[in-house]
Amino acid sequence: MQVESSTSKDSTDTTQRDRIWFFPHKFWQATKGIPKEEVNRLMSQVEEEAKAKNFDALKKYPFVFVGDPYRNGNAA
Repeated sequence: MQVESSTSKDSTDTTQRDRIWFFPHKFWQATKGIPKEEVNRLMSQVEEEAKAKNFDALKKYPFVFVGDPYRNGNAA
């Protein structure tokens, strides 16, 4: 079980920066017309990078956002 301190602003900011958001509608737009096997491979790669918390690699995908997409006008 993960416990976070709700009194620490720095802890909350770090947690917000480390969240990984996946936008299915953008994924389907990005993979439209791609063979099913390649789409499955892409999704597996994204899942592995998310498990490893490889934020730099995840930022290259247009359907993944690291942080808070609704903060500072970054609406997805």
